[in-house]
Amino acid sequence: MSKVAWIGLGHMGVPMSKNMVEAGHTVFGIDIAEPAREAARKNGVTVVSTVAEAVRDVDAVFTMLQNGSIVTDVVTGPDGAFAHMPAGAVVIDCSTIGIETARTLAAQAKERGLGFVDAPVSGGVEGAADGSLTLMLGGDIEHVAIAEPLLKSVGEYIVHVGPSGDGQAMKVVNNAMMAVGMAAACEVSVLARRLKLDPQVYFDIVTRSSGDSWVFRNWFPLPGVVETSPSSHGYEPGFMIDLIHKDLRLANATAAEFGVQLQTAAAAQQLFAAASAQGLGEKDCTGLVLGLDETVPSA
Repeated sequence: MSKVAWIGLGHMGVPMSKNMVEAGHTVFGIDIAEPAREAARKNGVTVVSTVAEAVRDVDAVFTMLQNGSIVTDVVTGPDGAFAHMPAGAVVIDCSTIGIETARTLAAQAKERGLGFVDAPVSGGVEGAADGSLTLMLGGDIEHVAIAEPLLKSVGEYIVHVGPSGDGQAMKVVNNAMMAVGMAAACEVSVLARRLKLDPQVYFDIVTRSSGDSWVFRNWFPLPGVVETSPSSHGYEPGFMIDLIHKDLRLANATAAEFGVQLQTAAAAQQLFAAASAQGLGEKDCTGLVLGLDETVPSA
């Protein structure tokens, strides 16, 4: 079994690191929030105070953080992971950070005799909890060979997409489609309420019809129908509105670089931006429906 560091013990990091512990790995964790640290401790993670403590003498360093800027600071700063990892160890970043950030970090890792694999995930908190995530890997084959056996503790479908940045490229296109689907599900659910359709009947028919989708089925935005959806738990995240908005910004910026117009993704970005401006940014992405219809119960 391996020794690993886990940096970022949030909604995804806590269950993913728990699965690592249960697979028999020794996990050293760090997070800035005490509730996250305490949750990880209860799961058997050895919680430490500094990145240097976490990464010393480990085989791999996992990061699951909110954006590329934070990942860059944590990995490349003077007291960051690169400065204290043993030679030959690999950073496995499960965050959504963008293609160029991943490629830059991989190049910097190589200069230090380290590895870097971009390994963004899909499947949400539910997939993190039951170890069924999809992981899309970008990196050199020798570093992916180190990452993949470890990732089997947290995911069911693990694919080496290509060189550094390609995991992020795959995540950009996947999350653009997911976010558009979430925006559509929220907008149309508002219409269903206005039409006075019974929410359970609405859900049952759509999930047996051509309007069905993964986000509709798993993250149904109206409360009290899908027990595991954040909408049935006061719209607690989950996948925050601010994060889905960040992913849409990445997708639209990437598309613009390649001369592609993602008009539906651009519209979805505007919807999530408006919800964030309404103070809903830390709600789950299903909470977009609250910004579209203030009569939807939020608790």
